[in-house]
Amino acid sequence: MDLYSTLTRTVEPLVTLHPDRVYMFVCGPTVYDYSHIGHARTYTVFDVLAKYLRWTGKEVFYLQNITDVDDKIINRANEEGISQNALARKFEREYLRDMQTLGINAVSYYARATTHIPEIIDQVERLIAKNVAYVTETGVYFNLDTFDGNGELSGQERAKRVSRVTDASKHNPHDFALWKTGEYGEYTWDSPWGRGRPGWHIEDTAISEKYFGQQYDLHGGGLDLIFPHHEAEIAQMESLEGKHPMVKYWVHTGFLTVKGEKMSKSLGNFVTIRDALKTWNPDVLRYFILLSHYRSPLQATDEGLANAAKGLDHIRAVATKDTGVNAEGRKAFTDAMEADLNTPMALAAIQSLAASGDIEALREYGAILGINFLKETSAPLSVLHEIRSELRAKKQFEVADLIRDRMVAAGINITDAPL
Repeated sequence: MDLYSTLTRTVEPLVTLHPDRVYMFVCGPTVYDYSHIGHARTYTVFDVLAKYLRWTGKEVFYLQNITDVDDKIINRANEEGISQNALARKFEREYLRDMQTLGINAVSYYARATTHIPEIIDQVERLIAKNVAYVTETGVYFNLDTFDGNGELSGQERAKRVSRVTDASKHNPHDFALWKTGEYGEYTWDSPWGRGRPGWHIEDTAISEKYFGQQYDLHGGGLDLIFPHHEAEIAQMESLEGKHPMVKYWVHTGFLTVKGEKMSKSLGNFVTIRDALKTWNPDVLRYFILLSHYRSPLQATDEGLANAAKGLDHIRAVATKDTGVNAEGRKAFTDAMEADLNTPMALAAIQSLAASGDIEALREYGAILGINFLKETSAPLSVLHEIRSELRAKKQFEVADLIRDRMVAAGINITDAPL
């Protein structure tokens, strides 16, 4: 397939380091609060990308980190009077529950920052040994003057950059922390530079190096992470042994806004996934997200979600009779997915497939998009379960399995107890 890479600013063929394998890393959440619908957009997009690549026959190792040590976690834990670990685990569980509810299940492995401290310390030590990082009384910092490639991803001129954190001990205002010494509660660790905790950027490269090495295929995240986070990742990883590029395909999702503005609790437009799902079911939310190209801005409105619900209802209403394969519609779907994950065009193909009655394609492509395009059964679920139980007890497995397959296709989870 073809993908747009932020690094080259072009759409180009996806050529991976290993022909039939894709190593994909996506920045995960900082677990100090409930996930919002901006997270839903980003993680839905990469869920679909991973599922589509697997459908084409590629082996995908989809790695996502969990930032469970951070100033926001420390501050909120102190406010609530609980341990940092208790707070992080609470919101990690909530995040994973939201992902499960949305059908976002393509991630191969979730890697916590706090369980990769040895790898983080090792990477910092090697950066110091390369003379690209230095130690001060407040921690260890990366010296950006040593890395000529800084700014390649974001396109920002060095003179116009502004550091997120001011610290008088830094050699340069643009340098960033690899390790912060000091007392930060129970989430601190011994290191060669004193007890402390890792900086934000170093966890990603330490984790991805452990599982992928210093070069891999694809790195994803929201547009807001390009600077400084992804720029810092590149500087860290490529400074270890000079391997360039760290990642060939940098894939970023566009901004999601509410009421025309970036979500903010102070503006009263902060919408969590759990709140959105009180009004809209997961299929509708995914359908709404995929109606826009992943690189485009997305404005979340009640009207837009209502229209998405109507569109999905229409597909289900017309997809009532199986009339066989629609080759043209199937080709239109795959062509759209191959063209930089053009999900709006893919959904247009879905409408064509529904109108023509290609039920098999709707099931197959629905699994890729994570959306059930077929009408829910009107029979009470308890009755269907009872019928299947009786059939299985009589060893009429073929009919029982047929009912199960239809229920699964309708988005109903089935777990059979052993006979």
